[in-house]
Amino acid sequence: MSTSKETTQYKNVRARLTRDEHSALVQKAADCGITLSAYLRACALGRRTRNVSTSRMLDALVMLGHEQRRIGGLITRLGEAQMLSVAERAVLVAQIEAAQHGVIDAIRGLGDAGKGSLERA
Repeated sequence: MSTSKETTQYKNVRARLTRDEHSALVQKAADCGITLSAYLRACALGRRTRNVSTSRMLDALVMLGHEQRRIGGLITRLGEAQMLSVAERAVLVAQIEAAQHGVIDAIRGLGDAGKGSLERA
């Protein structure tokens, strides 16, 4: 018996919906980035669904947190940099500036995250 190919049998389920209900469900599935079938299965089985823009927002927040921690570490090093040469300090300051740009990009990502579902409307 081959384990590379599972034999999953699917059943079709029919439901009556108004046009407005169907449109709303299609939109909600699109907002989650999944098919209507996958959305209905998730809802019916009590699984969580996540809006694509929410996922983008969480990704941007995680990136923001990483960059803030990196800036904190670099500033700590700068504070302890009394024994560093001018060139080494310049490199450290450049790293801090790069991390700050990362924070700015992450913040812009937060603003862009909410636009995903609005652009489709």
